[in-house]
Amino acid sequence: MKIQLALTSALALLLSACAGSYPERVVTKGPLICAADEICPEIAMRWNDEKRNGFKITAEINNPEQYDIKKFNFIIDGQPYEYSTIQATQYRTEAQNKVSSNSIVVPVSFLNSFHNAKEIDLKLSTDKGEIARPVLGADGSKSSAYLTFIKGYVGQTITQ
Repeated sequence: MKIQLALTSALALLLSACAGSYPERVVTKGPLICAADEICPEIAMRWNDEKRNGFKITAEINNPEQYDIKKFNFIIDGQPYEYSTIQATQYRTEAQNKVSSNSIVVPVSFLNSFHNAKEIDLKLSTDKGEIARPVLGADGSKSSAYLTFIKGYVGQTITQ
């Protein structure tokens, strides 16, 4: 009887652990649409592991200078969506450049607007001013970051 009770308890524990586990849903990062001589942030998106209720979007700026990233402002078909960062900007050095990175958390519903958008711009507010780049151009051009978002969000690959 003790063995049966132990097996039942172990099975219940295993099933409850499985019920609470969610897929990682990590999506690789991609750059925005930038000219060759412009600072070109890269954007990464991943499922918000802490709360499991949205996505963590991280911007990285790879440049000889450090940038303190304070806010993200997505403009989707003319409608602004402004988010303050969730932490202090993180810095690391790669080769000759400094990589400045910071993140926001957005609800799942926010990415619904990406799927049907005609134009998406991102303005990063930094200590050195705004860096504004298209995510989805009005002319239909799609950044790698946009393609990554769509692939991760709807599981669909879109060609440029």
